[in-house]
Amino acid sequence: MTYQSFREYVLGAFHIGIGLGVVSILARWVTGNTIFGSPEALVKYGMFGGIGFSLMGAFALIAFGWLGRKVRSDLAGGMTIGDYMRSKLHPFGYWAMIAILLITSIEGMFVQGMAGGVLLNILFGLPIPLGLLCFFVFCVLFAGIGGIRTIHRFANVQIVITFATAILIPVYFFIGKGVEHVFNGLRLYHPYLLVLNNHEGMLFIVTGVLIGFGQVFVDQATWQRLYMMEEKKVVPTFLLSGLIFATIPLAFSAMIFIVLFSGGFHDIFSLLFELVRKIDTLFLLVLFVLCSFGAITSAFGAGLHSMISLMVNNVYQLFRPEASERQKIRLGYTLAIVTGAVSFCLTLYFTPTLLDLLFFFGIIYASLFLPVIVIILTRGRASNFIIISAIAGLASGYISRLYVDNMKAIWIASSVTALVLLLYLCIASVHKHYMRTKART
Repeated sequence: MTYQSFREYVLGAFHIGIGLGVVSILARWVTGNTIFGSPEALVKYGMFGGIGFSLMGAFALIAFGWLGRKVRSDLAGGMTIGDYMRSKLHPFGYWAMIAILLITSIEGMFVQGMAGGVLLNILFGLPIPLGLLCFFVFCVLFAGIGGIRTIHRFANVQIVITFATAILIPVYFFIGKGVEHVFNGLRLYHPYLLVLNNHEGMLFIVTGVLIGFGQVFVDQATWQRLYMMEEKKVVPTFLLSGLIFATIPLAFSAMIFIVLFSGGFHDIFSLLFELVRKIDTLFLLVLFVLCSFGAITSAFGAGLHSMISLMVNNVYQLFRPEASERQKIRLGYTLAIVTGAVSFCLTLYFTPTLLDLLFFFGIIYASLFLPVIVIILTRGRASNFIIISAIAGLASGYISRLYVDNMKAIWIASSVTALVLLLYLCIASVHKHYMRTKART
């Protein structure tokens, strides 16, 4: 696919409206983590698991719309989160943020790669290494080479299939089996799923919302979509996206009831395998396969494309400002192949669960949430201490993880960040007041 400039490769040739904006955002956030992670959370935390996944994305997308309006007014002509951070941070803070963003990009693709390999193994019996290779090759061609035009074309089809799957499969089974029969089976075999007084589940919801805010606020693909939209349509687009997204994790969690109400299971992968076996209608099975593969591919593609955009526009171009548009596009294609190969190797070597990854990288997101808000709300350039507060939170979170459970480590990271940030803001406020008083005298 031919692009005339690197900006066109990143953002497309025109601004998008509310409809395509909502589709594009949902295609980014209806991911393998949504489809396979929300059932895993449901099994571990009961009904609060699915609710947590639902709220963590919904609240964060709605809130980001309000912040996004200020981002666009501060820097209307940007392309990536890196452009904005470069205009708001000093060199130390800028390069520290770029390093953190690259880590979160690899994490996002790693999660989708795992989900893709597992999906191909469950559906077609492919060995996970071969499934991963097929998945990564397809994603590199689809998003890395195809660019934003291909991503948007794919997004329209993906969202239609996703909603068809989320509606038709639960309705088909609940009508066929009977809602009361399903409820009685859950109460017999898995009564813990229906417990309302589940303190750990409620903590998961709150922790999930905290992680969700951090994920959305530093997600490079979401920032790119922010710059694709007409400025006056940013808030309604993200508001609608958040409200619609809230229904999707709940629908996929409900699908797992199809398997759970009839007995026990070994692990989350056996549960997903049983779900595929119970979909006895060819049309619904094809729909589920297309939905799952489309969500994973779209999310990986968006992450890959946004990482390429960040590397070329906010790293390479700073060292090679004289580079032509054709050189930048060719470098983007090369980075797509290299990043796909690195992601394949990492996914092949490490095999954690999706929920483990959410908690592990949740420390990063919980530490970045408040600093990003302060950076956006700060007039002029933000101090390096704002980024240092995030680094302090990161360090404390991963150190405390050796002694406490995952959710407590996330809250420790967030709390340390908040305390360091509050201390800095208080000192800065006192110093500013002192300088004003001195100037008057």
